[in-house]
Amino acid sequence: MRVASQLTFCSPQQILRRTVVEQDDQKVVTALFNLDDCPVESAHTLFYDGIISAEIISIKQHVTKLDIDELTLNYQYIDLTETIPIEQIHRSDKPLILDFGINSIDEINAKLSLLTSVLEIFSAFEIIAACTYYPAILCGTNSILVENSITDLVLWENVDLVNNRITDKTKIRIIS
Repeated sequence: MRVASQLTFCSPQQILRRTVVEQDDQKVVTALFNLDDCPVESAHTLFYDGIISAEIISIKQHVTKLDIDELTLNYQYIDLTETIPIEQIHRSDKPLILDFGINSIDEINAKLSLLTSVLEIFSAFEIIAACTYYPAILCGTNSILVENSITDLVLWENVDLVNNRITDKTKIRIIS
């Protein structure tokens, strides 16, 4: 499978424009290449409007509560599994982690829409990193979307790309 979008979030330090992500049937990323480097349009590529990232990771699904407390000392960890602690979400010098505690895209989208007004203080890239990159680091899995990484690909749709913000219409979905 080959997919492309305006932006591909590989890590907070590496956000690629007009990039094709090629993935095999085992979810292994087999190639990343820029469309501008291709003399002709890449055949069999699905083009999407939005931002492609690695999968959303829940720390709660990988480590114990005690380990979470220790692992997240240097992060602004927000547990979204029960209630949404809006008062805890604020700008901090610590990287943000949003832990939905689930894998259900429908439930994540429902919670994400409830958080739009408080998350407007963060860029879309900070929010994507909070759901994908930083949790992967703490869970000891590959945090950067690169060749040979194994991950579901997530499309972040209806993101305000001009202002780099999520909107009340922002939704995610697995690209398969």
